[in-house]
Amino acid sequence: MRRPASFLYEPILAAPAAVAVLCVIYTELGLSRPTPAAILYILITCLACALFRYLQGRDRLLLLGAAGIFLILPALYGLLGTASGYYYGHRYLWLLPLLGIGCDLCAVLCRRFRAARYLSAGAIIAVLVVFLVREIPLSQRCVMLFLGVLLLLLADETQRLWRKSGHTDHALHLTFIAPFVAIWFGISLLFPASEKPYDWNLFRNLLIRMEDFAISISQMRGRSGPDDFDSYKAGFSDEQANVGGNLSEDNKSLLRIERTAGSPATSAYLAGQYCDTLDGLTWRNTVSDDTNECEWDYLETLCAFRHTERPTDYMKYLELRVTYREFSSRYLISPQKTVPVPSLRASENLTAEGRNLVFSTKKGMNDSFVIGGYRMNLLHEVFLEFMADPAPITEDEWNRALSANRSLTGDLPYSGLADYRRRMAAQYLQPVTLPESAQNFVDEAAGDSDNPFERMMLIEQALSGFTYTTTPGKMPDTVTDGASFLTYFLETRRGYCSHFATAMTLFARAEGLPARFVYGFHAPLAPDGSTYVTSENAHAWCEVYFENVGWIPFDATPGHTEGSFWSVYSDRDKTPWVPTPQPSVAPTAPVTPPVAANTPAPTSRTRVLLFALLGIAALFLFAILVLLIDRAIVNRHFRRMAAAEQIAVLYRRNLRLLTYLELPMDEDETLTEYRERLLPKLPDDAVSWLTAYETYLYGRDTAPETVVAAMQLGNDALTETFREMSPRKYQLYRMINRLL
Repeated sequence: MRRPASFLYEPILAAPAAVAVLCVIYTELGLSRPTPAAILYILITCLACALFRYLQGRDRLLLLGAAGIFLILPALYGLLGTASGYYYGHRYLWLLPLLGIGCDLCAVLCRRFRAARYLSAGAIIAVLVVFLVREIPLSQRCVMLFLGVLLLLLADETQRLWRKSGHTDHALHLTFIAPFVAIWFGISLLFPASEKPYDWNLFRNLLIRMEDFAISISQMRGRSGPDDFDSYKAGFSDEQANVGGNLSEDNKSLLRIERTAGSPATSAYLAGQYCDTLDGLTWRNTVSDDTNECEWDYLETLCAFRHTERPTDYMKYLELRVTYREFSSRYLISPQKTVPVPSLRASENLTAEGRNLVFSTKKGMNDSFVIGGYRMNLLHEVFLEFMADPAPITEDEWNRALSANRSLTGDLPYSGLADYRRRMAAQYLQPVTLPESAQNFVDEAAGDSDNPFERMMLIEQALSGFTYTTTPGKMPDTVTDGASFLTYFLETRRGYCSHFATAMTLFARAEGLPARFVYGFHAPLAPDGSTYVTSENAHAWCEVYFENVGWIPFDATPGHTEGSFWSVYSDRDKTPWVPTPQPSVAPTAPVTPPVAANTPAPTSRTRVLLFALLGIAALFLFAILVLLIDRAIVNRHFRRMAAAEQIAVLYRRNLRLLTYLELPMDEDETLTEYRERLLPKLPDDAVSWLTAYETYLYGRDTAPETVVAAMQLGNDALTETFREMSPRKYQLYRMINRLL
């Protein structure tokens, strides 16, 4: 016996799963939530699939034809009523049915195979876990739909595994369980849910601790080995297998940095090692004496902008917490313009080797410290104007800045400033002779500018037009020093950060400016929370010394100047100043030909109404055509039957007509008793067929053809009686019953 409820198994599973997947798709596309029309479209598709399974034979043709017209009609609307591309622009018209059909097929597999149920449950759990790990917020409705499907699958599997007697159709069980799941779903939606995703701090901290423990075990011998910082120098060091060759990255999580104070920034330069000498093709630090370069530089820069109206237009403070992870080094990782921290220097026993600050013992996994520094508004107009002619620092300004910064531990008298500048020139202004090609490049890039800072900016800009690549190949054997390197680099115009930083340092020294090469990291900063610095962030750049300002970084590597300036306020209107883009020529609007006054263009609403009416008419005509063809096929098949088969068919038809007339035959009633009960209520022709049929069943030598004729007359009489007694009911039943 066909139970209609058992055919609801697939839509009960497919409908919530399809809507949940639709919510995920909308989330990935950046949309808020599916529209009610899209959800209704999905539900209709799932119910249509269930109806298709329930129908038999040629009845399925009616459903398929209606669905085909419904899907093809928008294509005709797009081709005939609007511009081309309408059907693709409204691809939800066919993507949503495909989604519903796909989920329905999965439900069919879940009904038949245990592996399909397990795979479906695993896929749902995997989707939820992935969205949780990636911190992608899902709506409460979407999560509850996924959990509802999981609950239904669990209930279905429990029914299959439960050994019980009686009716064991698991599909019916799931149909009866579904209303309770729907009630649970509705009640769950009534409770408020936080819009902010749950942070899972307990599990995150547990995973971090497990990861930290594993890394610390692997680093137990790392602190006694070579310095890890040497492994992440971006080329141009003797630690590289091929000096100046290709770069390789292992993408390890080396540091974790977190902003603790200061202005917002999108990235930070973290210096690790400052080098003064290019030994062949290897940058080294040869300065070993503690000359307090960090404090001298900090104080000189502070004095330079202290007398300006708004010092924050030129530099802003940034404080970071730096935590070592898969990284063990003796170098202090610090931001630009490092602010001296006496407590850190004392507690960690920091010593200076020139500009480099080093720990007494190597730091490694989970070692942490807080360090601050100033970032400079390098590419802003106000900074360029200031650097055009920086004012000399007076003794009074120096002493005021010195007294305001009592954290400085070194002996920094104003009388020692000139000596400090001489030391910087001696250490970082090593003589450089440019080859002819390099000199021509500088002359072309800097032009007639006579301002040192402007010339360096122009050279930096020219170098940044070269091509950045991590695979420039090994340098030729003829490249052995700075001069030959410049010749090679200006010919190829390809390289990575160390190439650009080396060229910038050599060009600065050739201009008569002290310059040094810096190894470190250029890391992005998260708006809030922590950022992990990996080997991909290893970087190199150049610093150039300018009297009365201090050391200023220059980074000619393409793509690394973003975030190097911020907006300031002008003196006139106090509005933020931002670079003004070059105006572009607006495209000319196409000329639309005028529409004739006597032939107004049809509106979109008119087109939609027209095609809606055409669709209804097409569905109606299709239904009539299918019913007529089906009726003709049935009548033809009836005429080809044997007489005995025709008698059985006519008996069922006549009993059905009597049921329509609300005169059904009782189960314990004989044919004679039934005929006597019908005679007072119906004409003789509508009842006499029962006598012929009874004679055929219990009599002898009765010709079947005679009985067929009598029963056919009875069928015609019953049909006419039904039409006269209930004309509206007759027309309705005639539409849906091919035997009338």
